[in-house]
Amino acid sequence: MIVCPQCSKENQDHYKFCLGCGADLPRPSENEKPLSTATPPAGVAAAVEHAPSAADTVPPEPVTPDVAVASQPAPEPQSAPEPAAQPGPSGAVCSNCGAAIPPGFAFCGSCGTPIGGAAAPAPANNPITVQESGASLVLIQPDGSEGGTVDIPDQEVAVGRDAGGFFESDAYLSPRHAIFKFANNQIIVRDENSLNGVFKKIMPNDPIEIKSGAVFRMGQELILFESIDKGADGPDNTKRIGSPIDGLWGRISLIVGKGRLGNAFPIGGDGVICGRERGNILFPDDGYISGVHLRIHQENGKTYITDLGSSNGSYIKITEQSALNNGDFILMGAQLFRIQIS
Repeated sequence: MIVCPQCSKENQDHYKFCLGCGADLPRPSENEKPLSTATPPAGVAAAVEHAPSAADTVPPEPVTPDVAVASQPAPEPQSAPEPAAQPGPSGAVCSNCGAAIPPGFAFCGSCGTPIGGAAAPAPANNPITVQESGASLVLIQPDGSEGGTVDIPDQEVAVGRDAGGFFESDAYLSPRHAIFKFANNQIIVRDENSLNGVFKKIMPNDPIEIKSGAVFRMGQELILFESIDKGADGPDNTKRIGSPIDGLWGRISLIVGKGRLGNAFPIGGDGVICGRERGNILFPDDGYISGVHLRIHQENGKTYITDLGSSNGSYIKITEQSALNNGDFILMGAQLFRIQIS
């Protein structure tokens, strides 16, 4: 195995580029002969010399005079044919050189070609048959047109800056941002503890239940919802000192950095409406927020968030493994993707 000097990932001896980061791998010296097999723990038996027997001393048969053996050229030494590229566990190979691509790797180990989030299918002239899942992430450009597409196989595949392609230029994506997999006619997504998270678009006018600690996005705002804990009395029924919060049951706070909160707004009664022009909480300087954007309210002791038909939508942060259906939209980093399942 060759250990990458950049990321310390182990690669097979014949790889020229690291599967993890794409860096050049060190090659063994030409004078150094690699061991073909390891020595067994008990050693190997020594060869036993023996006296030549009669069978060893039988002279070769004489050459018939009419056969010109000396005039025939010596046969060219034949090198062992290189083995055909076999697919990795995902059943896919590099689209550039045909080398096997294990699932979840960002680069081809033989030629260094970025995989772009998923291993490319075998070339047309390769006898290997690759079963496509028919599921993909479709990049949506700022003008609403479709950009690149990333196929999602039925094996787990990593997406992030290290996946190359249009992912690598997004500074808001972590190197290994999320894991995707196609199963049961859905795309399964799991956040890989990324810095900025994965957000799913909620359907307009369809209330979604949220818990304390939920994070959502609207326009350019990243917002934390928290239930207000009034606190229990002391064990001897002593009342806690604090500001009155009669009628208040929650608050939203602007997230201005990792672990840092900005302005906070209390929520009580029938809830609040957020927007750029009308509502209880206004964001007049955010042009991506609609005049009336979303509502947060309580019903039967549960808290709900509802997008009010905004132009750019509202997005809830995914906190556990989730299933995505055809037509769903997700935000990762600064990019918007549509789920496409044929």
